[in-house]
This record gives sequence, structure tokens and C-alpha cells, in this order.
Amino acid sequence: MPNFAYQAADTTGRDVSGTIEAQDRASALRLLAGKGLQPFKIQEAAGKAGPKIATKAKAGEVVDETAPIKLSNGQLQLFTEELSELLEAGMRLEAALKLMEGKGTTGTHSRIARRLGNLIREGHPFSSALRQSSPSFGELFCSVAAAGEAGGSLADAMRRQAQYLASLREMRSKVVVALIYPGFLLFSAVGVVILFTTFLIPRLSMMMSRMKGGVPKGIQVVMQISDFMRNYWWLILAVIALVVLGFFVWAGSKAGRPVWDRVRLRFPLVGNVLITSFHNQFLETLASLTGGGLPLLKGLELASRVSSNVFIQKQLESVITSVRDGASLSRGLEKTALFPIKLLEMVRIGEHTGDLSGTLRRTADRCGRELGKSLEKMMALMQPVIILIMAGLVGVMAYMMISVIYETVSALNSR
Repeated sequence: MPNFAYQAADTTGRDVSGTIEAQDRASALRLLAGKGLQPFKIQEAAGKAGPKIATKAKAGEVVDETAPIKLSNGQLQLFTEELSELLEAGMRLEAALKLMEGKGTTGTHSRIARRLGNLIREGHPFSSALRQSSPSFGELFCSVAAAGEAGGSLADAMRRQAQYLASLREMRSKVVVALIYPGFLLFSAVGVVILFTTFLIPRLSMMMSRMKGGVPKGIQVVMQISDFMRNYWWLILAVIALVVLGFFVWAGSKAGRPVWDRVRLRFPLVGNVLITSFHNQFLETLASLTGGGLPLLKGLELASRVSSNVFIQKQLESVITSVRDGASLSRGLEKTALFPIKLLEMVRIGEHTGDLSGTLRRTADRCGRELGKSLEKMMALMQPVIILIMAGLVGVMAYMMISVIYETVSALNSR
């Protein structure tokens, strides 16, 4: 078995160092914790560097410790996985962050771990420290952390969040890969449209204008559209930009956001993915909270924050009110427009059997499988939809081009 060199603090707070033989890094952490030591640095002793927890800054680079720390999706996932691994090994949160911070390092992981550790030592809850440390920890992440803290299952909450981030990255990568070919085709179609309207059709139309009988009405319309696009392309782009900007301003406003959030849930395919993802996160979080001994009402209040959708949040507020008034969970969920009948039946079974948390977790797992199927279906249909749009654009341009050629040939034959 490999040897691991460690630096740790004993029960009196004194720094100690040494080596320990263990099967892997997690086993070494458990052995040290069993001896009453809290390690803050550990790596393989045989010259093999362990997993990098933080990277050093470039020489001469000054790191602003007060600036917001931004993490990429990959960094966020890695940080969560490392933290969950340490917590599941039995380490306390502060000691785990100290280990991730390391000594003499200034990388992103080290900086975020140092800032979190400082805030926790000042008395801030972990969820509050996350919000203050980096904007990369979104509301969902912070709410899950708060739920784990309240239920005494932070390690489990971080593990499930790491799994969620991993599945989210995998989903995004699949979507990107699936859209490469259709995106290339769509870009080519737009190029063909621009070529037709700004170059080919005007030239053929100029040839026809010199012929006897002039240009037919249909071709005149095409020419006018083409001339407008060539002369006022900047106006078209400005209008599109204003429309997009106006939409985002409205969608983010106090009056527009609830409407837009509700409309999004009704989009074909996309809406089903959004609502299924919410079911999975909400039920899983509520299962972790109630399974950790937290009262149902408090668990609902924390689990309701897993979604940033304003419409969903308002619906969950009515559920919380119903449960506070003495109604059962299934009865409160039934009054909303968010949960299908089969899901409500599963919740009722959990209430009748007395194993609500277990039933919620199994239902969440089922929703996770349905989410995977919905994503596969959406990606499978996305490619042919984009190809059909491309074919429509090219077909319209080809029709215009053929019409011009046909009119030209007809004019020549009539001579």
C-alpha cells in the first residue's frame, strides 16, 4: 500500500507531520481522523503528487483576495466533488476546507476554500459563506447547502450536488455535440440566403430589366426585398438587437418574469425537461431534509428554493401555506399545477406507509430517469428540426432563383 505524507493539527492545536500507510487518500483521511488528527495537507510520499487541489499563481501575479472569485463549470464540479469526498470521509467542514486550501498555494480552489474557511470561522453558516464567496455558487447550490446544514447531512447534500453538476455538464456536452452538424448546416443556409439576395438575384434581375416587357411583378418584389437588405442591413440588425434587448429587459422585470417563467414551462420538449428537472431536485432535496429529522414544514421552506423560476416558487408558497394550515403534503401539492397524478400518488403512498423520505427519494430517482429520457428525445428531435429550417430557407431562395431564370428564359423565347 502507498504511504501518504501528512501535516495535521492534533487535539491541542499543535501542528504535527508524518507518514501513514493507507489504501488510498480517503482511507488515509479516515485513519488520521480516527487518531484525533485534523489534516490540512496530505499527499503520496513516494514522489507521486496527489490530486492537485489548488494551483499556484504565475510569478509576480498579485491576487486580489477581496475580488469575486468566478469558477468555471468544471472547477465548480471539481470543488464540490473534493469537498463531498472529504466530508464523507468524516472530516469537519472547517478542517476539510483547510485541507483544500493547502499551504503556500494561490490557485482558484485554494482561494475559494480560504475565503469560505475565513467566513465560517467568523460565524457565518456555510450557505451564507457560499453566497458571499463567489457568484458561481448559484441559488440552487446555496439552497441545497442550507438544506444539508439544517438536516445534518451536508456530506450527502454535497455528494448529490456533485452528481447533479456532473449530469448537467454531461447534458450540456451532449447538446453541444448534437448541435455541431445542424449548426453548421444552418450557418451555411444563412450564407446561401445572403448570397442569393445580395448578389445572384439582383444580377439576374438587371438582365431582365433590359429585356422587352420589363420585370414581372413577382420578381420586382424579390428585387425590392433584396435592395432593402443590401442598403439597410444595419437597420435590420439594429431592430433585431432592440427586440432582443427589450425582451430580456421585460423577462427580467417584476411584471414580466412570472409570465415568462410560466410560458417557458409550456414550451414543447423544453418545458418537459425543465419541469422534470425541478421534480427531481425538489423531491430529492425534500427527501434529504425529512430523512435527516427536519420537520416537514421547515424542509418545504428550504426545498422551495431549489428553483429560480418565479412561477414555481409562487406555487410552492401555496403548498407551504396548506401544510402550515394542517393539510397533508400530497393535498398541498395537488392544489398546484406542477405535479402529475402519478407523482402525487407516490407521495400519498409514502404518507400512508410512514416512509415519506424514502418514497420521495425513490420518486426523485424515477424523475431523474425520466429527465434523461426527455433530454435524449429533445436532442434526437433537435437535429431534424434545424435541418428542416435550413431546407426551408434554401428552398425559398432556390424557388426565387429558379423563378428568375424561368422568367428570363420565357422572355428570351418570346422574342
